[in-house]
Amino acid sequence: MASSLLRRASSQLARLPPLLLPSSLGAPFSLGPSMAPSVPRFAFGASMDLMAVPKKKVSRHKKGLRNGPKALKPVPVIIRCKSCGRVKLPHFYCCSGDRGSSSSS
Repeated sequence: MASSLLRRASSQLARLPPLLLPSSLGAPFSLGPSMAPSVPRFAFGASMDLMAVPKKKVSRHKKGLRNGPKALKPVPVIIRCKSCGRVKLPHFYCCSGDRGSSSSS
């Protein structure tokens, strides 16, 4: 099937008239159908490389699953207990005893 399409396209190109482009000197410059477009070359010797292109859009859910571990984690703030002076996390109860309260013993 591909070879028949290629033959049909080449036969249609052969029937086209040559392309005339204006020249700076006034003489017409023609490009025949046998001249194929060339791959651009760069001055530093590199050629154009093809890059991978995604076939479908990545959903927000899939992107979140992939990028979830990369998120910044909150750093726990460590404070000292006002009653005993031990190190604890905020909003946590320190059960080491209250120095400031009066005991009934």
